[in-house]
Amino acid sequence: MHPATKILGVILFILCVARANPAVIAGGCCWVALGLWHVGREGVDRFLTMVGRLKWFFLSIILVFGWFTPGTPLLALAPELSPSREGLLLGLQRSLVLVLAVGAVVWLLETTRRDDLVKGLLWLTRPLAILGFPRERFAVRLVLTLEALPRVGLLAREARDHANEAPRGLGKRLQALGERAAGLFQGVLNQAQQAPLEPIHLAPMAAPGWRDWLGVALIILPLMALAAVL
Repeated sequence: MHPATKILGVILFILCVARANPAVIAGGCCWVALGLWHVGREGVDRFLTMVGRLKWFFLSIILVFGWFTPGTPLLALAPELSPSREGLLLGLQRSLVLVLAVGAVVWLLETTRRDDLVKGLLWLTRPLAILGFPRERFAVRLVLTLEALPRVGLLAREARDHANEAPRGLGKRLQALGERAAGLFQGVLNQAQQAPLEPIHLAPMAAPGWRDWLGVALIILPLMALAAVL
């Protein structure tokens, strides 16, 4: 599939599942499951790692929706302190939407080379060139950022494991936390300085064919129909 239609398809997919109704989410789960099955074990591991890093963000979403959305109290004996059933359901739905978005992005990154991602972004942003938008710089920086995230995550995990060995005591733990942050920052700088300068070849890319657009339509149009009807 053409990289431009892949990128556009992922954007439209995320917009559809953002409606967060059960039918669209169920369809999105099916497509994400098929996509992860297609990319194999390495893609699934990457997906699980990214979801695991967001676990506290998901929990905060559920708590905010649960306690600040009016509805039926979950605990009838203490309604003032209880979350609402409707709020917890909304929080779970919003968290699942983010999980599906992560799955779609992982599929895109696992099935598309860096050069193709850049060229796909350039093709999609051609109309913005009239407005003076620096689309070449935007495309290259975005792709390099996406590629750097796993390496930064590895450095953060190493820093966390080292901090867990710190002695007990609030003062010493705060000192260890500061040292961990400083070490992580220095590690990122070292990685940036030691990274090889690999050229990105941006050869001209043909426009997507009708089969590429048909593939996107077969995935997105059913979700859009469910999102519009329900």
